[in-house]
Amino acid sequence: MAKKPRNKRKRSGNSQKTSTKSKNPKYYYDQGMAKSKRDDERGAIKDFTTAIQLKPDYLEAYYARGLSFKADGETVSALEDFDKVIELNPEHIDAYISRAESHNLLGDAESGIIDCNTAWKLNPNCVEVYLTRGWAFEDLNDPDRALAEYDKAIKLDPKCANAYYYRGNIKEENEKYEDAIADYDIAIALDPTNEQAHEFRQVCKEMLMSDDDDPSDFEGVIILPNNEGNSEIVIPIMPDFSNELLDFNNEMTDEEIEGFEDAVKTAENALEQDPENIDAYFVLGLAKYQLSDFQDAVENLDEVISQQPANVDAYNFRGLAKLGLQLHEEAIADFEEAIRLEPDKSFSFFNRGVGKYEFGLIEEAIDDFNKAIQLAPNNIMAYAQRALAYADLGRVDESMSDFLKSLQLMESITEEKIDIDEFMDNPLENINL
Repeated sequence: MAKKPRNKRKRSGNSQKTSTKSKNPKYYYDQGMAKSKRDDERGAIKDFTTAIQLKPDYLEAYYARGLSFKADGETVSALEDFDKVIELNPEHIDAYISRAESHNLLGDAESGIIDCNTAWKLNPNCVEVYLTRGWAFEDLNDPDRALAEYDKAIKLDPKCANAYYYRGNIKEENEKYEDAIADYDIAIALDPTNEQAHEFRQVCKEMLMSDDDDPSDFEGVIILPNNEGNSEIVIPIMPDFSNELLDFNNEMTDEEIEGFEDAVKTAENALEQDPENIDAYFVLGLAKYQLSDFQDAVENLDEVISQQPANVDAYNFRGLAKLGLQLHEEAIADFEEAIRLEPDKSFSFFNRGVGKYEFGLIEEAIDDFNKAIQLAPNNIMAYAQRALAYADLGRVDESMSDFLKSLQLMESITEEKIDIDEFMDNPLENINL
């Protein structure tokens, strides 16, 4: 939650100095982007507007303000901003897609399709074009053409969770419940946070319910058909322990955000007093990582590593920040250096396993999760991730075993029978700025 700025004291005397911030449109644009990330759309809109007043042709600010207007439900204002972006740059594909979404929200699906068609001409391989055009066809009561759009999106990006979810919606509406469930299953496997997919899948199951002992009704498990045979693949949904550990995909509370923002301010103040304070760079890097400012996190941890080349935690968290930037090979290299420096740290092997898993090296990822568990038998993260890796390989029994183990460990952690510090030390515990 953004804090209310303090009132500035008026300058006395005849000083002509003014804040450079008041004249810098980039400053207000950056402030707006930061507020938008915190879902403070009204504050973001105010900052983007100031940036535009200072620089009337500020394309990026118009586009960002349009997104904030759309997120805040002011669709007409959003449409006007996207119009301006396209006026400034007639080849801005994202503006066409966002304007198409705005037209759809306003019930003007025909205009939405026109914008999608223009975007398609600019880039026929853009998945968002097909998703947005499919939405428009749905609004025009043309489910067959909508399905065709979602099929194309999936062909372009087989890991596009929304494409499966939208396709499932259409199949559910047409009472093709089994097919809808299959799509919802995949959507959830790709994005476990999609609450509506969970809800709609359960509705479809209830429509088909004939056996109370159906294994697919087991809470926390989804079933995927195995394309290579008639068997089924069990995909576990990772337990919701991540906010306590690495904050994978979970939204932080306002108090947590403020805590990390305070840590940033403390570290920045420490660096003003002592620009060589490596602990301050380290705290700044970890806090920026938690706030999803991955580029700044990497830059601050670069400074730490340049002065402390044996700092294992700096390599681990710089690697995690690089994963956030989709720099998988660089991230894996950081985890490997952490392992070289400290070969008995379960957390490092787990991180490298995640990096390899995201990079498509499933077998190698499993090897790392094995090692992480060997070093820390209660490493719940490693069990849960290894379950997903086994599922990807169709190794059903092993996946289910790891999934059940992760549930047992989750219960033990909740009951405080297991301390997560067994496998993940808090690198900030011994730092005082």
